[in-house]
Amino acid sequence: ERMARMFSRLERLEAGAAVARAMRAHPELIRGGSATDTVLMQRLPGWTAKGGAEGLFCAAGPDGLGVALKAEDGASRPLGPAVAAFLARLSVEVPDLEVAPLSNSRGERVGEIVTEK
Repeated sequence: ERMARMFSRLERLEAGAAVARAMRAHPELIRGGSATDTVLMQRLPGWTAKGGAEGLFCAAGPDGLGVALKAEDGASRPLGPAVAAFLARLSVEVPDLEVAPLSNSRGERVGEIVTEK
């Protein structure tokens, strides 16, 4: 709850607006090309997002909505589908996050992580 509240206030904090603008201008520098926070900022204009240690994900919408999700087991792999499902309930669609493909050591797709509808 506190993380969601903090993200909702990010742009009103001293230097927070500059940090959020920089994150949105270069989302690929946050955690890489296919990371949940990067994809969310690339697909949703005005959103700011950052994944964290042990399966934590926080974001803020352009209207000041703060979001925080935490994977109980600390894994980050299910965060994309979880974020997509959560935001869909708020009528915010991020189809690129709905499925997290799973690959073996040879790069072959062997499964996927999805949420129940």
